Amino acid sequence: MLNDGLSDDAAITIPARQLLGTVCVRGGADCPLFDNKECAQAILDRVKADPTVSIRLTSDADRIPHFTTITTDDYRKTKSEVVFDRKRDLDVFQHLGLAPGDTRRARYLYELLLQRIESPDGICSYDTPNWEGCELARSGAYESVRARGWEEIVFDRTAEDKAESRRKSVERIRNDPVICMRPHHLMCMSCWAGSTGGEGERSNDTLDEIYRRICSDPDLEIMLVEGNCEACYCCDGFHPDTTRCVHSCGLIRDYKKDLDLFQKLGLMPGDTRNARELLKLIYERVPSTVEICGYGTGIVNGQEWTICGGPEGNAGYAKARETVKF
Repeated sequence: MLNDGLSDDAAITIPARQLLGTVCVRGGADCPLFDNKECAQAILDRVKADPTVSIRLTSDADRIPHFTTITTDDYRKTKSEVVFDRKRDLDVFQHLGLAPGDTRRARYLYELLLQRIESPDGICSYDTPNWEGCELARSGAYESVRARGWEEIVFDRTAEDKAESRRKSVERIRNDPVICMRPHHLMCMSCWAGSTGGEGERSNDTLDEIYRRICSDPDLEIMLVEGNCEACYCCDGFHPDTTRCVHSCGLIRDYKKDLDLFQKLGLMPGDTRNARELLKLIYERVPSTVEICGYGTGIVNGQEWTICGGPEGNAGYAKARETVKF
């Protein structure tokens, strides 16, 4: 089993406010949220090299002692900046929909941060007397990075790298006697085939090639696997060096889809069946994508658990069940 970086110790642990601060540093600001700029730069260098790096966000808000143990003198000694920092942390958590102690991949956090926080103004600075905060919050440093997107901060695959990965994947798909696939990708393939008629090329995976191979050879052997599979190599969210998925917390929901589908099919990772048999079994036992991709309820419980194909089910899959014949 690989160290996924999410369930084990986080690679980086920082107060939530410093996540925002690294963006300001990337934009050229000398952010006072760090004791030294080198600390922020070290974080930026690491996430730029590896998008699978996990970041644990913290706050000391739940460590405040009970008022009966604090004297008036203690309150006088408390620096206003310490209180301000607590508010900054909780403001960031609230915007991100997270809580102290939460751990996410670098790419996921920075995508979410730039999506939900337009400016540090109102988090790091105010017009309120005694709460003026950081004057750099209105410098435009953060906004300049936000305008360029998460790719400005976190590692992103080049178009050339993805194209070469696709070329190699297509070659394997066309020639290998057994294709390794995560089970829910057979449903994804069906959604696409049902909506497009199997025409065109998919830009972020090779399910189109797998579909064409299956159409020409319905007896093609497919081994079902957990985790990233043959279709994933050219995805922008696939990190070749670690083989990890860096989309939305590693798209942990896809691992659940696989396991839910294994259960529905009565199969296990490593089981091998021909394509015709597998698709027939899936179409018989899974009438709608709601059963797998909507967790059986169609209810979204959180950002990481969004539903592909909508809460009512994917129409492409429904059509594939009726029309795709091998």
